[in-house]
Amino acid sequence: MDFDFRPCKKTAIMGGAFDPIHYGHLAAAQTVFDRLDVEKVVFMPLGDAAHKHMEGASAADRYEMTRLAVEDNEAFAVSDMEIRREGKTYTVDTIGEIRKQNPDIKLYFIMGADEIMSLESWRQPEVLLKMCSFAAVTRPGYSNEAVKAQAERLMHKYGCDIRFIEIPSLDISSSELRQRIKDGRSIKYLLPKETEEYIYSHNLYK
Repeated sequence: MDFDFRPCKKTAIMGGAFDPIHYGHLAAAQTVFDRLDVEKVVFMPLGDAAHKHMEGASAADRYEMTRLAVEDNEAFAVSDMEIRREGKTYTVDTIGEIRKQNPDIKLYFIMGADEIMSLESWRQPEVLLKMCSFAAVTRPGYSNEAVKAQAERLMHKYGCDIRFIEIPSLDISSSELRQRIKDGRSIKYLLPKETEEYIYSHNLYK
């Protein structure tokens, strides 16, 4: 059963391929949960993303790996909203669907800080920027003045809310994990044990 947004007052959405999910994703989500005082961080594996070429595991496998990775943390939940949607997946449609379930919900969309530079190229940015706030996650010592200036410009132009959140610096990437598995190298301590076991039991990324 998909996550029910209807009872929620304040929630953060973390989208991504999660191909596979790893401790970098989880550490970022926990930091957002702590800093923004939300009820849940909801992980939302991508479906047919309009801006991203998907490779690796199937949507069903990516959802299950994510579910296993977060099931021991009551702060986290998983939604299959985007992988159930037919056709291209757009953030504005996802946020709109959540707000139909719960018009009064306060939503934060978690994104990498550098993605602020391309936000206006997303589908219907003028709609999206009014429907939710943004949690722009950064590494320690982050000081990209161009990104911060763009955030200020967007907030002035659209009346939107963008928060910069500093997260732990964990140098892990899903593409690196896929390559490690392909090369027969260990991925231990880079992602949850349950996710690691799922990958090997289902012979993924070989």
